[in-house]
Order: sequence, then structure tokens, then C-alpha cells
Amino acid sequence: MKNFRKFLALLSLMSILFSFGGTAQAEVLELPIDFSGGMPLQEKFEQGKMSYEDPSIKVERMYAKSDEYDCTYYVVDITIANATQLRTESAGGGEKGFKTRQKVSVPVMAKRVNAVVAMDGDYFGEHPDSFVLRQGVMFREISETWHDLLLIDEDGDFHVILAGNRDVEEGLGNTFPSTPVTHEQLTQVNGKRVINGFDFGPCIILNGEEVEANPRSIVHPHKSQSWNRAQRICLCQVGPLQYRIVAVAHFGLSVQDFTKLVLSLGPVETAYMFDGGSSTQIAFMNKKINNTQDTNLRTVCDSIYFASAYVED
Repeated sequence: MKNFRKFLALLSLMSILFSFGGTAQAEVLELPIDFSGGMPLQEKFEQGKMSYEDPSIKVERMYAKSDEYDCTYYVVDITIANATQLRTESAGGGEKGFKTRQKVSVPVMAKRVNAVVAMDGDYFGEHPDSFVLRQGVMFREISETWHDLLLIDEDGDFHVILAGNRDVEEGLGNTFPSTPVTHEQLTQVNGKRVINGFDFGPCIILNGEEVEANPRSIVHPHKSQSWNRAQRICLCQVGPLQYRIVAVAHFGLSVQDFTKLVLSLGPVETAYMFDGGSSTQIAFMNKKINNTQDTNLRTVCDSIYFASAYVED
């Protein structure tokens, strides 16, 4: 009985200490919709490290060689606790950087904002007529588009505005007809605020199915490369707050074979391509993990990243 009373007294003391902050507490935050970065990482990168996890984010990566497609490819699966952890950054740094054409590599941007994983974006600075909406701020609005647009809403869900009519018709030339778009279409989807919007593409998977390619369409900005082999990268939504980055290395794949490769990795709801070629970059814990033998990283205008929202008091 005496020992039991001591045990109760110890429990009571621990309860008092806890109530006054005597014990460290952890919290998963909603990050602000602005151009600040994520929370500091709980781990450090080591050679061969293939995953990162804290209470707010889980990232697993892999790479493999496909005999079927004769290529090396990279896959990163990401699950986040809330949509604010999917963020964008400019080469010039934050909001002011989206008003310039400054360029740096993706790992440089990733380190600046504490990204767990980051990828290159849509190279907005080199396309002055493109649509740019980042972290809730409209930098460049358009009234029509010749390219597929990706909109990411406040819940982290993907929505795509397809460019023109994808039916193959005589007289289309090299492009789809343009698609008229309104301010409301660009900033709200089903009553939800659009946080980030991109102008690149194409969208290769929509509603879980392959989007039929028009052989006379453009792949922004490489008009003649959709049927050629090239490095490619896409961002996919797999499910609610679940995402996947897929990139193919070196001589790469055509858009059509790249789409088939992405589908072979498992079901996805939406897959949207970003700037490929030498711009193709994935940074994991600030280190480039695709085509690691390339010592000279191309500088780009922007990146998309996933941040930790975990903080220890």
C-alpha cells in the first residue's frame, strides 16, 4: 500500500509538471498561406537515405531501371497532414521573386525553405504570357490559354483546365484552340480557394485515366518533343493529401510512354507534367536525387515543395 501511495504521488507530480510546461510537447501546425518556409527538419540527409518521416509528413523515395521502357526513373511518394504543406518558392526568394526572372537550382531553393522534398516548377519567368498564381497571390492573370492549367485548391486537391478541344480535327495545325478562362475559374473551384496555379503541362492523367494526346498539340514549351525521348517530370495526386513525383532520367521517354510508366506505378487521380529536359530536378532533404552524376545543375525560376509542419516546444 505504501508503494502504491508513492506511485500515486509521483503521477500527481508528473501531472502538475506537465500542466506547467515541464514536459516537452509536440504539435502539427497549419502553415501560413504566405511565402515563409516549413518547419526545421527532424533528421539529416545521409547517403542512401530513402525516407523521411515526422508526425506531419511521410516521404519515401526509390529509383529503378525499366527494361520495358529502357530508362531509369525516380519516384517519390509523399503524404502530408494538411494542405498548407504543399507550397511553392521562387528563385529570387518569396513573393518578390515571382516578380523577377532570377534563376537558381532547386536544391538552393529547397534549403532556403526547409523543404523535405522539392521539384522544379513551370519556369514562369521564361514565359511572360503565362498564368502565375502562387501561395494565394495572383502575379499574372490570363483570359485564355493554349496549355493545360493545373489548379491546387485550399484542401490540396488538383483540378485541371484542359486547353481547347482534344478531338482530332482537320485544320487544327500545331496547337489546340485556346480555352477562355475567367478570374473566378482561376481563383475558385467548387467554392474552394485556389492556392497555387501552374501553366505548363500537359495533363497526362485525369480522373484516373490517361488523357488522349493529340499528335499535333504542343507540349509547353517544347512544341516538337511530345513524341521524342526526353527527360520528363510530373506531379501526381494519388488521393487526399497524398502525392507522387515521377521523373525519368537521361534520354528519357516520349510523353506517351512516360504516361504509361506513371500509370504502371499504381493508381493516380491526376498527373501533370512540369518543365523537363535538363530542368528536371528532385531535391530530397536539400540534395539532388535524380541524375546525380550531373554536376552542373540548371538554374530555374521556381520550385514546388513539401514541408514539415511539425514543431517541438
